[in-house]
Amino acid sequence: MSAEKSAKIYSGLGAAPGRASGRAYVIRNAEDVMAVPAGSILVMRILHPHLAPLLPRVAGLVVEEGAILQHATTLARECGIPAAVGIRDARSLFHDGDLLDVDGYTGEVVARYLD
Repeated sequence: MSAEKSAKIYSGLGAAPGRASGRAYVIRNAEDVMAVPAGSILVMRILHPHLAPLLPRVAGLVVEEGAILQHATTLARECGIPAAVGIRDARSLFHDGDLLDVDGYTGEVVARYLD
């Protein structure tokens, strides 16, 4: 018996080039920052510069607010971390452990689900 896969595509703005896949880790408060799993796709409201030390640990970024020229997205580009910004309500749409594909070129985020 095999599980069928379904996917939902969300569109934002590509802010840092590259493509990454991984499990979502949603930042909702300051305590969440302390437990970011390596290789995760970080989902947050805004990428503050003080979160820059997390970037080498993560595979990609999904950000509700932001811009291409924002200081933090510049850091993401410098670290080679793909980022999609402007994904409205991302912290509500995605849950810890969701399988996400981030395209930092196009700003698309694909959530893959097993049915």
